[in-house]
Amino acid sequence: YDNDEADSGTNFWQELASVDTTGDNHTTGTFTAKKYLMVDVNVVTTGGAVSQRLTFNDDTGSNYAQRRSGDGASDSPGASKSSIDGLNDDLVTNSVGFTRYFIINKSAQEKLVIAEAISGEVAGAGNAPTRDECVFKWANTSAQITKIDLDNNKAGDWASGSFIKVYGAD
Repeated sequence: YDNDEADSGTNFWQELASVDTTGDNHTTGTFTAKKYLMVDVNVVTTGGAVSQRLTFNDDTGSNYAQRRSGDGASDSPGASKSSIDGLNDDLVTNSVGFTRYFIINKSAQEKLVIAEAISGEVAGAGNAPTRDECVFKWANTSAQITKIDLDNNKAGDWASGSFIKVYGAD
């Protein structure tokens, strides 16, 4: 909650970036800085498994830390990382995965993120979807997030229907 938000009748979330994407390297491009971000990533796979390696503002230094769980398993922590291991990692070919990130994006604070993901994996009602949960931070206290990159380091590609959408609010 931020009581500085004016009651102007507009939606709290304003779209900052919307990118339809295919291939291996995916970027939002530069968008307007906001205190709060919500990011939706939809991945359609082709040609093999895909992954999502997330970075902010082109920072690939050891400035990320995460705690992740797949399908309710024990947490897997990681510190001093050069990127965030994406949710829906190893998403199989001809599958769809969806991830939603909520980010506190205040300039003078580390950026805290909570994310939830689901993937259909193998088609059909006889195959349950998978879920990933992750919390992480970007230990930057001098800038707000204004660009998000998701890179694939697996054999497959993001196919038509894949997108990244960023929404923000102050």
